[in-house]
Amino acid sequence: MSQLDPNKIEELQMVLLKNPRSPVFASLAEAYWKMGLLEEALEVTSKGIRHNPDYVSGLVAHGKILYELKNYKDAIQVLTKAHLLNPENILALRLLAHCYVKTREHLEAISLFKKLLIFTPNDKTAQKFLKDWEFLEHIEDDSLDNSFSIDGYGHWIEKLPSENHVLHLIDSFMNRGENENAMEVAKLALTHRGESEGVRKRIELLNTIDETLSNTNTETHEDPALYFLRQKRDLYEKWLQRIEEIQKS
Repeated sequence: MSQLDPNKIEELQMVLLKNPRSPVFASLAEAYWKMGLLEEALEVTSKGIRHNPDYVSGLVAHGKILYELKNYKDAIQVLTKAHLLNPENILALRLLAHCYVKTREHLEAISLFKKLLIFTPNDKTAQKFLKDWEFLEHIEDDSLDNSFSIDGYGHWIEKLPSENHVLHLIDSFMNRGENENAMEVAKLALTHRGESEGVRKRIELLNTIDETLSNTNTETHEDPALYFLRQKRDLYEKWLQRIEEIQKS
């Protein structure tokens, strides 16, 4: 609906009241989204996909609302299903790629943006993202080599176009739980590129995480391994909040 028609919205509402299993829920959710009624739209799509679990348009609508509400992890699950059901759905591809950008899982985003460009070669956002971040694929490929040494990152760090790229590389490692690699990259960045407040803050954060995990009290009835993983998860959630604050400062 290019223009919101109150009569059309009422008609969709009546259809759903008479038949909660109707696929028109996706159209009604879209109308709510355009009106800024995100919570109402989410309620509609949540119920709709329960009755129509393989309806791609409904899954995409649900994922879109979750994205708008910044619930990126749940959006990824829903949109991944939509993408598997219909790999050529452009909106699902685009939204899924942007979700991975938001969660800083850049390698996943790179793969999806490449697929997107097959269907929409002139997508400026996809083109720019790949131009800025495609180098990460080469680093990842190198890291699979058993002879690879973290010292090899010095070569890449020197050639990164901006400090922001360095910070995102560190964040990418931290997001995957590879804190040792993140710390090494941060130290190499200071060596090869000079002083950086952003890098220093990440080193402090990594030290805090390492110290906290080392001092974790495992004297509990819970399985020590599970307790450790839960503590680590909680720390990473706090880390994500800290990174958001750092990037905004």
